[in-house]
Amino acid sequence: MNLKYPLITTFSLLLFGCNNVDYKQTLQETLSREDNRALCYFLPNNQNIFPNDVFFDKQTEILDLFVDLKFLKTKNITAQYYDANTDITTLPRSPTKIEGLRYQLTEEGKKYFIGSKGAFCFGNIILDKIEKTQSVKIEYTNYQVDSGKWVYYYYHYTNIPAWAQDKRLEQYYKRISLNNEILFDARATYFDSKDTYDTGIEQTDLITLKH
Repeated sequence: MNLKYPLITTFSLLLFGCNNVDYKQTLQETLSREDNRALCYFLPNNQNIFPNDVFFDKQTEILDLFVDLKFLKTKNITAQYYDANTDITTLPRSPTKIEGLRYQLTEEGKKYFIGSKGAFCFGNIILDKIEKTQSVKIEYTNYQVDSGKWVYYYYHYTNIPAWAQDKRLEQYYKRISLNNEILFDARATYFDSKDTYDTGIEQTDLITLKH
């Protein structure tokens, strides 16, 4: 798994620690935040903000799939525009009426959509155990130095809904097994000064958008 690291120029390794229990609860709380959900079906750029008005012949098959899944709903809309090829000296200029669709989140869709990610996300991350911790000194590009821990841990996913296994999603996404018994490993970075974690889990490699 590709891990996500903070912007750091150097790490000075110091010693291995044994106080794993001190970090398990707080790291689990961070992993449990909604914005840390790592199992996500990401929507293409410019199709991941709602409401989303679509005109002309733009490709909307992925959006239409999430309409079928009851996460999005549509309504017909109209707009007027002036053809860029029209001679601007010709007055009055007559606008062209065009029709389109407005995609909006349903109440069900709001349960899963995370706007900061532009994705429908699901599942929970469960921390199984902390393997070890390691004290580090963290030097940033602005020469500030912080201390903290590397926390090596194992985790798995749970609460995977039935819709996430829909076979139609395979037309647009590559994904490996969503078996919730599979264990993954990660390395979190704990910052002493901020009392926060970088969980080490990048936006998931389990699900990627086909190009």
